[in-house]
Amino acid sequence: MTIECAAAIVRHLGPCRIAVEARTAPKLAGELALLGCDTKSGSPVVVVTESNALSAAMLARYPAAHALAILPRQVRATVLDEALFEAGWRRLPGAISVPVLEQLSRDEAAEPSFYERAPNGYQGLLNASGPDALAALGRWNLAAERVRPGDRVLLCGPGAADGRALLEARARAGSVEVDVQGASHAPRGFDLVVAMDVPGDWADNIGRYAQLLRLDGRLIAGWSEGNPLRPADWASLHQKLGNHYLVESQFVQAPGIIVPQSVPQGEVTGLTWRIAVAANGPLGGEASRASFVHPAFGASQAPLAAFAEGYDNPWLYRTMVQMGERLADEDLLVNLAEHVASNARPGSADQGAALAVLGYRVLEARAADVVPVLLNAFHDYWQLGGDSPHVGRWRVSLAFLAGRLAELVGERAIAAHWYARAANDDWQRFSTILATKAIGAAFFAARIALAEQDTDLAWRWFERGVEITLQAAARDHRQELGEGDGLLPFYLPELAEVIDMGSQCANALANRHLWARDPGLFWRQVDVKRFGIASWTLDVTKENERLRKQLGQA
Repeated sequence: MTIECAAAIVRHLGPCRIAVEARTAPKLAGELALLGCDTKSGSPVVVVTESNALSAAMLARYPAAHALAILPRQVRATVLDEALFEAGWRRLPGAISVPVLEQLSRDEAAEPSFYERAPNGYQGLLNASGPDALAALGRWNLAAERVRPGDRVLLCGPGAADGRALLEARARAGSVEVDVQGASHAPRGFDLVVAMDVPGDWADNIGRYAQLLRLDGRLIAGWSEGNPLRPADWASLHQKLGNHYLVESQFVQAPGIIVPQSVPQGEVTGLTWRIAVAANGPLGGEASRASFVHPAFGASQAPLAAFAEGYDNPWLYRTMVQMGERLADEDLLVNLAEHVASNARPGSADQGAALAVLGYRVLEARAADVVPVLLNAFHDYWQLGGDSPHVGRWRVSLAFLAGRLAELVGERAIAAHWYARAANDDWQRFSTILATKAIGAAFFAARIALAEQDTDLAWRWFERGVEITLQAAARDHRQELGEGDGLLPFYLPELAEVIDMGSQCANALANRHLWARDPGLFWRQVDVKRFGIASWTLDVTKENERLRKQLGQA
């Protein structure tokens, strides 16, 4: 456990000057040193000790220390907390995760348990014990998990200052602000508003937040059952939210529940808190297209981040397209995509993105009966052409997806046709990382050819995959990666995926002599999971979610 303990300490506090008390895990200092910590300094900023060695005298030896990592030894969490709270410490906000909250609710101390010096006179959720304080931290943790990178966040209601400390430590927000009574905010200035038991008329507040949010912003709003100004029921809340928002999910807390639980949208009884998560409606954003700036990628000069130039309504991007940030409710996402696919300008990036969303939903659901309609729509989109880099992105992506859908319904010749389009289109005008679709298309075209016993064609397609990979590797990556504030953090991982996919095409070519001897032996030399690994992972995740729901219902 020493290695895991050292990793946990550095994960929460970073490499720094650390003092490990003599009786504490003899080998821990060495493991911390290997992780970049200075364990020899005379003025440590972090102290690691066992709970049974904790004392006022020990703490007095480290006046410069601002954080503690405690290894609990048969001590209840409340006992450890109260001793440190009384001595002027509070919980470390960055260490307040769902597993930790669940442990604390059972009066179990996490190992390690993390604390920081509290500001003078501080009294709040971070140095309070009991289920009410833990439940409040659970609500702010729920909000932290839904902050998107770069978001400008506004926190409203009692406890917002503690919420700010937690969000700043646990979320990649661009900024976190606390709403002050009487403060005036410019409209359309925030990406996320979190409002918990805010005084005043709840319906008026919901309307006000819609004006403060950008068109791709989100609202997390909650009310306690003890609040006389709360919504009367879910139906009235849902109706009011529906005037401005796309209602994604409902969370509730019941007595004894520390971490808010996701429940189907509808009336729930016996609860102490109700929390709604909703997305601002992005439709109609064409008029404010010029003001769109992606909070995380706005400083990038790369064409792939030029959403305001590439989309008629760029506010759709984070709500409908971006993985990890778009609508979490599958039905809402599909409904939005259907609307955009039918009403967006034909041949626009908006329409291409919507068709891709619909196509992947059909692929995941194995809804073969819908495939012919989609393939016709993809064909129409392809025929329209277009020089925009973002339109080019969706041309390549839809051609690859069309191949997958055609394979789903057994139309192998049509699939090979679409794969050829994807592998030979101009992926470079959008981004090097779009080469994943072109390489994947070449690989799948080769697979079809091998299944048809046309080995010469198969090897040519594998060669095409290697050729695309080398073209991608030779590009000027600094121009796309960016630098300083404009650096795109996802670029290099996706470039690595381009190289890895190409390596599987090379593996196939290097082992082609095995094909005639034993096809199974040949394919075992090639990592086919590298193709569509994201979709495969998503399928597994959704299957796990379905199983969990079944278990919960049982």
